[in-house]
Amino acid sequence: MRAAALLLALAVAVQPATAQDVPLEYQVKAAYLYNFVKFVDWPAAASTGPINICLAGRNPFGTVLAETIRDEIVAGRTLTSRVILEPEPDCHVLFIPDGAPSTYLRAMHGMPTLTVGETPDFLEKGGIISFVKDGRTVRFAISNEAADRAKLQVSSRLLRLAVNARSNR
Repeated sequence: MRAAALLLALAVAVQPATAQDVPLEYQVKAAYLYNFVKFVDWPAAASTGPINICLAGRNPFGTVLAETIRDEIVAGRTLTSRVILEPEPDCHVLFIPDGAPSTYLRAMHGMPTLTVGETPDFLEKGGIISFVKDGRTVRFAISNEAADRAKLQVSSRLLRLAVNARSNR
């Protein structure tokens, strides 16, 4: 009986979080990730096949990100999302949540990967887009220098929305 109760508790614990279980902050961040894809151009070598949105180490979005990008097509390409347990070269977007090891960001240095994080020093460490909390609002900052290193072209429309775009131009 105890074993059955333990198995039931474990089964419930590993169920993916539904949209209602995910904090509003991550629902907003999921929408941002989807929209970032629309305003970034990848180099020709990375412009074929699906656009892979990878989550470093864990998934704070529950099912929200997958639901947000389901059946969406950007620039003729489908979108996918998955959790990765170590850096992978086929990630077009890599979300690095707070607490993830810095090895993910270091591994993507110079790769055509849009790195997005949520720590206060993410841009200083070489990330491209950092989520910034402004009271109860989620905003973002962009490092054009890091985007240039990754050979990504960030639309001026997205740059205008950033709170403090960093540019080497």
